[in-house]
Amino acid sequence: MFGMIPDFENTNDTPANRKPLTVREKYILSLHQSFDISAHVGNAFGAGLQQAANGQPRYGQGWGAYGERFAANEGDQITSSILIYGFLPSMLHDDPRYFRQGRGSAMSRMWYAVNRTFVTRRDKGTYGFNTSQSLGQLISCGISTSYYPPQDRSVSRVFSNWAVNLGGNSAYNVLSEYYPDLMRALFHRRGKTAGPGGN
Repeated sequence: MFGMIPDFENTNDTPANRKPLTVREKYILSLHQSFDISAHVGNAFGAGLQQAANGQPRYGQGWGAYGERFAANEGDQITSSILIYGFLPSMLHDDPRYFRQGRGSAMSRMWYAVNRTFVTRRDKGTYGFNTSQSLGQLISCGISTSYYPPQDRSVSRVFSNWAVNLGGNSAYNVLSEYYPDLMRALFHRRGKTAGPGGN
């Protein structure tokens, strides 16, 4: 997306794309999410924003503090990606991809995108609670207490980070849903719309 943001986990909701991923494909997806160059660029940028805003002030300022923030972002990226796109979907038989609905009213598409954080497609084609996303984010936030500053290793911090991450995922889904429309509007591209999606 935009030549910078990984788009590996997004696909249009068409019959041709509904074939479930194999376990190997899920782990490949998780590794792309973890180690693609764009992920590192995003983590470096995020660390810069945190530094400028003095987010998690216990890190302090200076290049050493920036390095710690960047390393923490990298740790969060890797653990969450492996859990959310690889390990848990393989164990629970979830499909970790976001399926763009691609049609319908603006409100219905936005609601669809937001609630995909909590609703997922199963490998067998049914739908259910998105345990991989919700539990994966929570476990990742728990793991982060091993490398965050000691003052930030609290239960309240884990759950506040979890809520922020789930909200961020919903926002990213909205961006993913409307990205093809935005590209067509900006560059007057004509493309195929996604087929009707299910809930």
